[in-house]
Amino acid sequence: MLYGRAGRLMSATRETANLDPAAFTRWCEDQVYTPAIRRGTEILERVCDLHLLELHRELGIALMLATPRTAREVADQLGFEPSAHIALEALLTRLAERTGVVSVEQSPPAHFQARAAVPDGTAELTALRSAMVELGPGFVVALECVEFGRAHFVTALRDDPGMMDRVLSGADAEHYPLWVQATNADPMQDLHGRMGARAIAELFPGGTILEIGGGTGNGIRHLFDVLQARGTLDRIERYIFTDVSPRFILGTRRAVREAYPSVTCDWKYLDINKSFSTQGIEPESIDLIYGVNAAHVAKDMVGMLRDCGAALRPGGRVVFAERVRGRSSEMAARELTLNLSRYHRTAAQRHPAHRVAHGYLSPRCWLSGLEQAGFRDAAIFPDLEAIQRVFPEQYAAVVTGVRGCGR
Repeated sequence: MLYGRAGRLMSATRETANLDPAAFTRWCEDQVYTPAIRRGTEILERVCDLHLLELHRELGIALMLATPRTAREVADQLGFEPSAHIALEALLTRLAERTGVVSVEQSPPAHFQARAAVPDGTAELTALRSAMVELGPGFVVALECVEFGRAHFVTALRDDPGMMDRVLSGADAEHYPLWVQATNADPMQDLHGRMGARAIAELFPGGTILEIGGGTGNGIRHLFDVLQARGTLDRIERYIFTDVSPRFILGTRRAVREAYPSVTCDWKYLDINKSFSTQGIEPESIDLIYGVNAAHVAKDMVGMLRDCGAALRPGGRVVFAERVRGRSSEMAARELTLNLSRYHRTAAQRHPAHRVAHGYLSPRCWLSGLEQAGFRDAAIFPDLEAIQRVFPEQYAAVVTGVRGCGR
């Protein structure tokens, strides 16, 4: 099923005619969500639960929850920085939903209470790590990312609240390789770039592409690889790669220049929380705006999408390869680490229609945000309901919309 505005079934329009929704869904089922990806996701989810249980035990949270308390009260008792309660609430909500060691009363603010003792998960963690290694190269990187979050949980939420922001922006030289691996070598994360590239290869007739939040190069690398394999790399007249991290820009530029010296690329600093036009992106100068797990970090989602619309030529579109939430309260395993970022926790401006939580958005939030920003023919690929029947833990999608006629 191809979802359109308000989640209604829609037929392919002229702009989506080159992307067959059913074929894209079958490709995801057969080529993207492979048995190894499905098993790896299952392992990662359980490993995350076990690490959260260990944090719950090590931090003495069970004793604090002898009587019902809010996440903010727990964070304050632990001496964590003011916004840390957002990470604690995600942790406790996930434990309540998946383990039963705590219960939750959702009436705002949510109150949590201890219900059961935390089992020793050491042996299970060892076995799960071995199982992940057997899946093939790169899968263990997903575990290392989660393990990093557990190891630095207290440091990032109490002792050095800016630490994870430095890691995620490339400003921490020591941990720079960790983040490069986490965004490129992990097959379960890498597939976002594969999905985005496939969609663009079928939707993009040619012109100028602006990539926002390009980071360590997952998007541009996959896109150029796919277009070259199809013999259509010359569709790109100009590629503008942007990010807020000079280290990421320089690293990606070096790799792309070596692999694709013939493609005209510009390398620019661009903050998606500021006006695009004041940062050198001229109105109606772009044919397609691309992002891989980047657009969701915007503070003002609708404002950022409106900036995208202003930068696009008539008929231009956005294509965002994104992790999507099945439920607004759903905590992704990677968020054990991402929630340690102060920016990740606090930057988002909440809205009941298009931003009900920080970080990743649900499909309906994406469609609502695109509609409010003036985009038409908003759609999400693949058919998430069909994928869920074969892979209940599915988490990736391509979000797209066409610049509205009123611009």
